[in-house]
Amino acid sequence: MKAKLLTLASLASLFFLNGCNGIGDKDTLLARIDNEKVYQEDYTLLLKNEGPVKTYKNRYLYDKLYSKAALVSRALSEYPELEEEWQAYFDDLDPRVMTMVFQRYYVSECIGYSDAELRKFYDMNRSLFPKDSSGEFLMARPDVANRYYASQNQDKFADFLKENLKGENPSTEDTLKALRSFADNRRMELQKELTANFMENAQISMPELPTVDPKVYYEKHKDQFMTVPGYELYHVQGDSLELSSLFADTVSLEQFKLVAATKSKNAETAKDSGYVGHVKQNYVLPHGIGQIANLAATLEGKKPGFVTPVLGSADKKFHVFYLASLDASRLKPYDRVDAGIANGVKSGTYFDVDSSVVLITKAGEPVFTEADLNRYNKKFFRRAMNFQLHQRLVSMIAENMAFAEMAKKSKLNHSWEYRALRRSSRMDYICERYMEKKLSGEDIPEDTLKALYDRVGSPIHVGYSYEQAKDDLRKVAAFPKNMYAHEYYMCYRVFYAGKTYEESVPAIYARRSEEVARLMQDRFAAEAYYKADVHLYNTTETEYKPEMLASILVPKADSLYKAGNRSAAYYEYRKVMYAYADVDSLFEKVAYEMALAQGENEEFMDAEGEYYAFYTMWPNSVNAEKAMFSRGFMLNENLGWNDKALEVLEEFLQKYPNSELKESAQWLVDNIKSNGKLADDLMKKIEAEE
Repeated sequence: MKAKLLTLASLASLFFLNGCNGIGDKDTLLARIDNEKVYQEDYTLLLKNEGPVKTYKNRYLYDKLYSKAALVSRALSEYPELEEEWQAYFDDLDPRVMTMVFQRYYVSECIGYSDAELRKFYDMNRSLFPKDSSGEFLMARPDVANRYYASQNQDKFADFLKENLKGENPSTEDTLKALRSFADNRRMELQKELTANFMENAQISMPELPTVDPKVYYEKHKDQFMTVPGYELYHVQGDSLELSSLFADTVSLEQFKLVAATKSKNAETAKDSGYVGHVKQNYVLPHGIGQIANLAATLEGKKPGFVTPVLGSADKKFHVFYLASLDASRLKPYDRVDAGIANGVKSGTYFDVDSSVVLITKAGEPVFTEADLNRYNKKFFRRAMNFQLHQRLVSMIAENMAFAEMAKKSKLNHSWEYRALRRSSRMDYICERYMEKKLSGEDIPEDTLKALYDRVGSPIHVGYSYEQAKDDLRKVAAFPKNMYAHEYYMCYRVFYAGKTYEESVPAIYARRSEEVARLMQDRFAAEAYYKADVHLYNTTETEYKPEMLASILVPKADSLYKAGNRSAAYYEYRKVMYAYADVDSLFEKVAYEMALAQGENEEFMDAEGEYYAFYTMWPNSVNAEKAMFSRGFMLNENLGWNDKALEVLEEFLQKYPNSELKESAQWLVDNIKSNGKLADDLMKKIEAEE
């Protein structure tokens, strides 16, 4: 026992004496943006995590730090409650941050040595670190620790080399690998020693969980042992437009069966008057019908006699269904599921812990319960819980508590790494919550969400009930309508072929939401930065002026376009479209400019989609007439899709009978109808005149 206490004391002294790298309360101020401060240590932390800067330093500082500081200032001015939210959030996160500082920087990187020791060794042996061309000690600190540890344990290292290197003259590369392995072994030993000793020293323990009785589990969780609900269905398969017209009015089952028998293109069910049978919710349907993604959402809450709108299957066929009856979910008897529950309890799939159960104690007193774990899971992990995951999380949290206690005793909560991590976490949290408030539709009425669910079902997680999908529905409902419409019409030939606008909403959100959110955040940050009171204290770097503003991007794109750099202009206009998707006038302007740029760049397939999106979204725009004509012209002259070109040009002539482009459009129509004879005759005439 005495030997163990001596070991504990020596380990503690190691970290009290050597583990105090960077401890102190003063950081070096780089910038003040309104009331937000950015420090040199924040920049150093970024270098540690991301490596050397690969762009101009002033741009890097803005992108990674100053823009976030400006956005935090704007966020708190609009939602001051975010500061208290953040503090409550960090109170739970704090032990994990202190553990990270202790484990990552003081153990895993430095092997328990102080910065002062390692920096002195580094300065005296710079030739050993040729790859560190930046001269940044912190970038090379793990390698410095490796060599310093070997220099302090030369005999052990020599024995390790003899045991692990083959031959008398090992290569430099092999020797370096052996050096890393030698040091890494010590890191792992140290982690294990510290974890065990800290848990014991902090008197942290994890009581065993109560055993789960299968019968009790069954009685408490009957919802897990219900049969899958279903329906008795009839259907008609056919063309989308034809199906819509067939069931424009309410029909009886007998009327529906008659239509199915005479009109359905599914021969297998048509011979039985369209009868599909009793099917389970969200299962693949028989008779070659397959998976119907929105069927369950469409039928939710409906009564027998309901006729669905036209629904598409995975193989792009179209169906209308008649709900003949409902098959309610029923509880499976215990004797049918008892063996499965027993196996599930044994494997950890089925487990149940009351919220009052104590999971972690300190000195025999409860400090963490199942209720706390549920709160942590909801806040940080958001994982479906099973026994194995439950125990891993409890073990991690207990370890964090022990390390955090030692970190506080070591005053690591005053280290520059801790302060920088805390500030970084605060910035990220407030920026993320601000963007959630701006883009997640927190104020959208319940009726709107329910109506959206009725139209598209669960838009992100297929099969979710309305209550489960509510947060997803808010995001989808709040997403800019301009982006939905532009994406749908622009990509009508490829991604959304055969789908209605409503059916395409989930796919469009999945495809574009991340980029829209990122560029909108860049815009909000730039707006905030230009409005903020900015003081930069690093006089060696010129101030970077962000460009993610329409007042900067649009003139830049116009200039590139005039200079003939159409591709670059297109992508600048595109930034405006995504960053200002909620501003109709800007969206309209850049949508037309993007179509022009792609057309002149001979990207005709994209250009015709852009023109189609433009005049469909803004039929009353002064540019709608030119957009429709340009599309018809490209379809004919550049793409050779004459049937579609004829459709567009005839629509143009009908819509714009007094257009200055009327004669040109009519000539194109006549030429298409003549199978190109008009164009051939014109070419012959021109050649003859020459």
